[in-house]
Amino acid sequence: MKGSQNRVDWLRHLLESYPGSRWGNRETRGLDTQFAKRTYVATELERTLLDEIRARTVRLVVLCGNAGDGKTALLQQLARELGLNPKHSAERIFDGVVQDGLRVRMNLDGSAAWKGRSADELLDEFLEPFQQGAPREDIVHLLAINDGRLLEWIERGPQTPLKQALADRMEDEAKMSAHPHPHLHFYNLNERSHVGGVSGDRSRIETHFLERLLDRLYGGAEAKEIWEPCITCSAQESCGVYGATKVFGPEGLPNSAAAKVRTRARERLFEALQAVHFRGKTHITIRELRGALVYILFGTHFCQDYHEETHAREADEAPVPYWDRAFSPKAPDRQGEVLAELVRLDPALEAHPKIDRKLLHTLKMEDRENPARLGSARRRAYFEWTEEEIKEAGGKGPASATEGAVGLGLARGRHLHRFRNLPLLDETDIRHLCADLCRGLAHLGDLPTQALDRTEVVPLRISPQTPTETAFWSEKSFDRFRLETELAPPPPDDGRLSPGLIERLHRQAFLIYRYTDGREERLRLGANLFHHLLELGEGVQLGDVSTDGTFANVSSFLQRLVREDDRELRAWNPINEGVYDLAATIDYVSGKPRQRLLIRAVTGAEEWVE
Repeated sequence: MKGSQNRVDWLRHLLESYPGSRWGNRETRGLDTQFAKRTYVATELERTLLDEIRARTVRLVVLCGNAGDGKTALLQQLARELGLNPKHSAERIFDGVVQDGLRVRMNLDGSAAWKGRSADELLDEFLEPFQQGAPREDIVHLLAINDGRLLEWIERGPQTPLKQALADRMEDEAKMSAHPHPHLHFYNLNERSHVGGVSGDRSRIETHFLERLLDRLYGGAEAKEIWEPCITCSAQESCGVYGATKVFGPEGLPNSAAAKVRTRARERLFEALQAVHFRGKTHITIRELRGALVYILFGTHFCQDYHEETHAREADEAPVPYWDRAFSPKAPDRQGEVLAELVRLDPALEAHPKIDRKLLHTLKMEDRENPARLGSARRRAYFEWTEEEIKEAGGKGPASATEGAVGLGLARGRHLHRFRNLPLLDETDIRHLCADLCRGLAHLGDLPTQALDRTEVVPLRISPQTPTETAFWSEKSFDRFRLETELAPPPPDDGRLSPGLIERLHRQAFLIYRYTDGREERLRLGANLFHHLLELGEGVQLGDVSTDGTFANVSSFLQRLVREDDRELRAWNPINEGVYDLAATIDYVSGKPRQRLLIRAVTGAEEWVE
């Protein structure tokens, strides 16, 4: 009975971690409960800050970020590690003394008023000892605040060395190294990625945080004891929680799926969450991430709901399996930006005849004509089929580490692995990828094969104001293009920034063109535009994308490139299918300018003809 009660209590706390749960949401704020403390996942940032606080090398720590980024929980965790007894998150100000005499003060929400005092008054008092430099007292202050609210405080009143240092850091982290403030550490948690980070040596994408978070949600070291009663539960066949636990639970749980299936399912779940990050439409906070994982793995139904499945079906609120909770827009109680983004990546949106044929054989006869059943089967196969099973069913496995499986992946995610691995590529691979993207740019215009077959240049279509059958284009040397990610190498750790402590994962790349005069033009590439350009380069027809926001900046980027040398261009006419160079020159006759149009066939050494 004790094990059963532990499972019931644990599941109740899990359901309370999802903001859309009917059971409440008290587990979404800070470390105010024992469950929150047991499922907290510490990172290198907390461990390093703890050492620096004890060594007195840091006196002021400022944590910026959006609501839900984990600022309050991080400070409460530091207080626990220092041997102090942190208060409830509703108690904004915390004050304590460590055994060795260090006084620790924390403001858990610098954006909020407290006990009749305004946020500005609290900030003025809290930051006063650091306005002119390092304090003389044996103190350390830690502040959690939204970046917009901090900027308002910086701009209010007279400027001080502290305000200038914080303003510089908010604008550009490299500037702060110019200020002699080794006692001040500033971290913008908006820059932190919870769904993966590039390793320090740029050899892999690490997902340690996600792995530990999943294990903690299942109970960590106590997972076996918590979930053991499920083995003899009469509702296990219909229980969505039990089904997901066998696939995603940590090692050591009874009746778990095969190791390769469990590994594959976690990889696929992490891939989907990273795809949300790469789309760049939402910042995945720790609160959003926990809520989405709880919804996918545990749903919103309690144990008795699975025992009363017939009643649930009559109420049209029957529990659905984890693979449908992950992607289906019709899954009940679905809410949140991460879950909304996952709907757009639904593997059920893309068909594959050979794979679908095998999936149909796994369905009951009465379900084979139901598209919803086939879509659900695709989602499950996305998580649980290995690469060998995909190949056996007629799909293609990855040809290299930069390509994903064809036929059973995320919607519009065929090139996701190439985008994901951008920071890991060497110079040669980057050049090849840059060439593929430039080929996609060339295919945006309707150009003849004579223009597209030239590999050393990038042809860019010129659209004349008057419609004509003749195609005009400008050619740019491929050597003037390069590809970069936004993930610049971190600055050296000089004791002031400690930049390597925050896990980072890029959201975008830049295709950069260098003009002859040294100026540069940059095209921002999100995951969607990156995917579309590679598809175009392979000859895929995308239909009418003129109104697609993904291409909003491409047209102006190309127009600026074309204007660099708009007096020289090439033309092709379908009548004789010849390619010609066109050029405009200005001569002066009797002191008056005269413009001339020159033309020559591109077949060797023909002369220009006026």
